[in-house]
Amino acid sequence: MLKTLDILLGMSVIMLIASMAVTVLTQFVSGLVNLRGKNLARGLSDLLQQIDPNLQRRIAEEIARSVLTHPMISSVGQRLGDTLHREEFVKLLMDFAADEVPQNHAHPLSDEAKQLLLCLLAQNGIDNPKETADRVRGHALRLELSNPELADNVRHGIALLTQANSRLLGKINGWFDQTIDRVSGRFTASSRAVSLACSIIVVAAIQLDSLDIINRLSMDDQLRAALISKAFAMEQTPAASGQQPALNIDVVKTELNTLQKLGVIDVINSSEDWCRHWQRVSPMGIVLSVFLLSLGAPFWYSALQNLLKLRGTLAGKDDAQRRERQTRQAPETTAGNARTGAG
Repeated sequence: MLKTLDILLGMSVIMLIASMAVTVLTQFVSGLVNLRGKNLARGLSDLLQQIDPNLQRRIAEEIARSVLTHPMISSVGQRLGDTLHREEFVKLLMDFAADEVPQNHAHPLSDEAKQLLLCLLAQNGIDNPKETADRVRGHALRLELSNPELADNVRHGIALLTQANSRLLGKINGWFDQTIDRVSGRFTASSRAVSLACSIIVVAAIQLDSLDIINRLSMDDQLRAALISKAFAMEQTPAASGQQPALNIDVVKTELNTLQKLGVIDVINSSEDWCRHWQRVSPMGIVLSVFLLSLGAPFWYSALQNLLKLRGTLAGKDDAQRRERQTRQAPETTAGNARTGAG
């Protein structure tokens, strides 16, 4: 029983380290392609067309992109911002329509988009965007003086409801939260697809053959002992903060090098035999590894903790049973020696 548990522990350590590599790669790819920002832009375009069904899709996308590349929303140049509050969206629409845009804006609206935005606001109760925006800001300042304990978003929300109460605000307030929920759902689905692709890349790059690893763990006592020691080390490292191991490229490289030295994986370009080693790799083992990595690093960290607790319990019982057997054998040995002496 303890040996089986040790095999599972060894697999958990290996899968946790490989999952950390997948997570780092997934975060890098998602950030590189601005996955969250693109999904948010799509959601805002959908919301604008919900406000005005006659608004062309390309215009809705242009407005959404202009909002998300505003210097106060986007942290890096032309990169789409990935966070936007409801009150910010309403105020930015009025600012764009009033032509109050910073000179360093990466994507200002075209004249056509600006005219259509003005029409959209007018059709939904905002005839003078500049005057309305000024009233909202003035009311928010008065609220800050009279009620300084209110949070900033609460003050601006009250100011909008008081000074910009219109069909536009009603539609945005009614649909914004649902839109963000759908954006989150699409982002999660996109992230899973990216994570699956990254899992395939990592498995191929390190030749992670789960079937071969299980066979080796069942036969190699030294490998099991080394991975169990690694499991205790990984479990104790984040124990003080109660968090998972830190995910960064240096930590991942160090952990992969550890597995490389143990001969569990073969990192690409780490040796001349990397290409030839594919002849010994099981396709089913590769597929199984991709499936196991798709469970994610949090799953394997939790599994590692639970298995270590279970192993501690079983090891304690084994030690107690061993002491009990030794205690029983001692009197029997003494009695046997006494009978021999008497004879």
